[in-house]
Amino acid sequence: MNFDPQKLFIGLMDFFSILLPGALLTYLLMGNVGPAVLGQQRYDMLAEAQAVAAFLFASYLVGQLVFLLGSLLDEIYAWLRNRTMNWQVKQVARRGRLLWWPFRACISLVFKREDNRAVERVLKIKRHTLGKLQADDAIKAFQWCKALLNVESPQSMAVVQRFEADSKFFRCFAIVLLILLGWNWREWTRNEVFVILALFLIALWRYMEQRYKSTNQAYWSVITLTARDGKVVFDKSANKIPNPTHAGGVVFRKRWWGAVKYLLVEAKEDPGQWVLPKGHVEEGEQHRDAAVREVLEETGVWAARVCDLRDISYLKNGVVETTRVFLMRTIGRGPLQDKDRKHQWLSLELAVRRASYGETRELLREAERLRSVGPKARMKPSG
Repeated sequence: MNFDPQKLFIGLMDFFSILLPGALLTYLLMGNVGPAVLGQQRYDMLAEAQAVAAFLFASYLVGQLVFLLGSLLDEIYAWLRNRTMNWQVKQVARRGRLLWWPFRACISLVFKREDNRAVERVLKIKRHTLGKLQADDAIKAFQWCKALLNVESPQSMAVVQRFEADSKFFRCFAIVLLILLGWNWREWTRNEVFVILALFLIALWRYMEQRYKSTNQAYWSVITLTARDGKVVFDKSANKIPNPTHAGGVVFRKRWWGAVKYLLVEAKEDPGQWVLPKGHVEEGEQHRDAAVREVLEETGVWAARVCDLRDISYLKNGVVETTRVFLMRTIGRGPLQDKDRKHQWLSLELAVRRASYGETRELLREAERLRSVGPKARMKPSG
């Protein structure tokens, strides 16, 4: 029989994710809970061997209860995971609203700029693979990936399990700290409360980070195996990029004292040119979503669509490109992806003078005219 250190490590992590948190909580609370369960007299009369046996049994039982409570944190994780960057872009494009900043900060801390491309590709592979069996909805993407890797690539599965085991341990540890904080909260000093809260937040962060790594590792492994085998081929025409192929916006912000500024960014290929933020529309993406995403990536500004302006066409490297331009208003700050390019907020007069192309100047003037009129006067069908 071959000894597998990886499987031993995963088994130990699974065991200790139950026993260690249970033992810690049992040790800290046994002075209060033990007499209540056994009675004070019987509790005091426990022999050393009996006390050890009772402690181990209680540790395992409490650990199982903590593990069960910890599964509730998976719902919080799933809620945050479903609100990563692509969801936020669509929310701004459709509703013109940002997620509350503490949630955005937490999502950015754990998931960075995750845009769910890996899970979208895995869902396509799963639909293609299980569709003929009409079993596409019978299993979730992550569980399907684990089942597939368990058969096709045990080495990849072991890496996924290692991350998953770590996440389970820190999930249970976070629950233990939360129980400790609420058990006799009046007896804790301010410094003790601060330490417990800090440890809880760190454990919660580590849990989400390791769970995120385990799911992504599973998705990446399945995509890699599928590409290696070459058994799944998608119809590219189903995800054809719509025309126009680019989208962007004339973005403005209005200060509380009434001053209105417009946003210009350096051209990617020529930093001496000042243009509107815009870029390519990706597969399956709508123009308004692309405009919100491009403005965010190029300037770090969250901007919501006010109305459509028009489509503009220009010659670039011998090819005619068409961009759908929206009038957009700033609603917040976000992560800046393209840090090498400068951007500026300028008054209309300065923006018109600074703009490098006549088309940009015309769009700025048109945007100011539409911004100044009421919503009904600028109503146009959305692209």
